[in-house]
Amino acid sequence: MHRLLLSLLASLTLGAGSAVTFGGLNVTPRGPQNLNLETGTTDLPQGGTATDARTGLRLSAAHIQLKPGDLLNAQDATLTTRQGGSLRASNVTYDLKRGTVTASGGVTYTDARLKDLRASRLVLHLKTGFVSALGGVKAQAPALSGAALAFDATTAQAVLSGPYQYQLPPQPAIQGRAGESLLLTFSGNRLLRANPKPDAATLARFAPYLK
Repeated sequence: MHRLLLSLLASLTLGAGSAVTFGGLNVTPRGPQNLNLETGTTDLPQGGTATDARTGLRLSAAHIQLKPGDLLNAQDATLTTRQGGSLRASNVTYDLKRGTVTASGGVTYTDARLKDLRASRLVLHLKTGFVSALGGVKAQAPALSGAALAFDATTAQAVLSGPYQYQLPPQPAIQGRAGESLLLTFSGNRLLRANPKPDAATLARFAPYLK
C-alpha cells in the first residue's frame, strides 16, 4: 500500500488551463499536464505553445516535455524568432541554460535572407545570433547546397562549407571541394556578393558554428 501511494504521488496529472510559467517560459497547454515529482519534468501530451519573452522565441508543438529552467523538448514543432525566422522540425530541443535551439527531422528554416533552408540538423544560437545548418544543406534562395552553413545575423554574412555549390542566375555556378568555403555577404535582405576565398579571420569566427 505504501509503495502504491508513493507511485501515485510521483506522477500527478493536472487539468488543462490558462498560461502558466515554467522557468522563464510562458506555456499554454492544449490539454492535461503530467507532472513527474521525482524528475521535476512536466509532460504535455497534447502539446501547446511556449514563449520566451527574453529571447522573443515562440514555439507551437504537438507534444512538449519541460524541465523548468533547463530544457524544453518538443515534437512536430513550429518555431518563430524575434528576427522573423521560421523553423519547422519533427524534434526540437531548447536548452535554456546554453541559449540554443536544436532541431532535427524534416528541418526547414526561412527568414528574410534564407528561403527554404533544409539540413539534417539546425541550431539557433540565441545568445550570439548565429544560425547553423549541418549535414546535407540545401536552400531554395540563395540557390545553394553544401556540407554546412553558418549565418551571422550581426554582420549579415554566411559561410558555406564544401563540398558546396552556389548559383545566382544568370551567373554560372560556383563549386567548392571538401575543405573549401564560400563567404556570402548580404545587404539588407539581398545577397550582395559571394567570395570563394574568405580570409582566415572570417573563417575563424564562423568555425565554431560549422561543426
